[in-house]
Amino acid sequence: MEWKSKGKELPLSKVTGHGDPRPLPVKGRAPAVKMIHFTPTELYGAMARCSHLHVVNSDAVTAESETCRHLLSQYVDENGDRFAILKAADRLKDFSRTHLAGVVGAGLAYLQMIRDGYHWFDHFENLRLAGSAPTKKSPDFVFSRRGDETVAVSESKATRGSSRAQFDGTVKRGYLEQVSPYLGLEIGSAIASHGFAIGAWMTSPVNAEILVHHTAPPAGSVSPGGHDDLSDPTVVRRGNYLNALSLLFGQDIADAARAGRWPAPAERFVTARWLGHDWLLGFDTPRRSYLFDSEDAIWLDDPLRSPWWRAFNGFALEWEVARRFFSALEPLETKINPLDNLPEIDDRLILEARSSGSAVFPDGFAVIANDAGLKEISVRPLDEQGASVARAVRREEAIALRQDTNFDEYQYEEDPKLEAEHHSLKN
Repeated sequence: MEWKSKGKELPLSKVTGHGDPRPLPVKGRAPAVKMIHFTPTELYGAMARCSHLHVVNSDAVTAESETCRHLLSQYVDENGDRFAILKAADRLKDFSRTHLAGVVGAGLAYLQMIRDGYHWFDHFENLRLAGSAPTKKSPDFVFSRRGDETVAVSESKATRGSSRAQFDGTVKRGYLEQVSPYLGLEIGSAIASHGFAIGAWMTSPVNAEILVHHTAPPAGSVSPGGHDDLSDPTVVRRGNYLNALSLLFGQDIADAARAGRWPAPAERFVTARWLGHDWLLGFDTPRRSYLFDSEDAIWLDDPLRSPWWRAFNGFALEWEVARRFFSALEPLETKINPLDNLPEIDDRLILEARSSGSAVFPDGFAVIANDAGLKEISVRPLDEQGASVARAVRREEAIALRQDTNFDEYQYEEDPKLEAEHHSLKN
């Protein structure tokens, strides 16, 4: 039966710690979560965010992840509590099986990390490494956890053919060769204090498992402090939302934001009300042909279905989180960093989204189902207070013009409604 809605569970069946003789800032941490739960939509969102194509061409990620999503739905049974890929998937071509396992494995590793409190991440390739690389191999991701100024490096592995023991050796080598060499180094602006190699063993058609190799905490009571003040995870968190932005609006917008060219001060955004929060809505690159009037969005799309909905690509970002992120793209005028105290997404919101066939992630990113019932669709500026002040100023200027000048000598290009109002008053 096609996997459409039922939540699945996946246990950490083997967790192996590796001691590290290096002094602080290498400090180690074991996984605190030994079982993860997720829905099809949550796994889809995780696959989209972690796709290996993401760094190369983010505009291809949605199509790639959608393909894997539809394949996966055919090869995971809706019934049962444990996650597993059915034996019927063995009929896929070799390259399709390998690709599917890799994309799903990366998504499962991401879900394991965020369930363990690592809410923000970036692709390792996006971040500058201070000094020369210690090896030609590298990890997949860098994760940031609330309350920790250092970061964790992470490598994901997956298999649908290896034995459990053989695959455990693969995960171990991933830790020793791709994670461990980077510990203690500065990545972006943060110091990597610990790391994980997370393997998704999916050979069994009944019960998949997660195998983890990680940096072991030091023996005895050793203070974790002393180096955190030299580490700043801002670049990782900023990269987290730049990657999310590429899913919402496409790679060209994400690149412009990375370069400081977007959003412009006059930029306006389409938002909706859902589950008691306002959400910034995303649009596929080919479908971004929509027009704004001063209050509402006018969509150029298929009139046979709700036009604005067909333009919406299903990805969204909690509005207050989005506003803080956009503020962080601007030069900081104060010592307050907008990414230091991001709003927490509580478990209630995540569970409510899950029950409606949608997904909300701890960083505020969301995948919203077609029938989610979005309300109060509107167009709004980033700085709503500033926009209100600007409108008031324009009105004052218009009143002054009505009193002191001839209307016909002026063109109100920035606000056509003012021009209409002026002519109605004149006549």
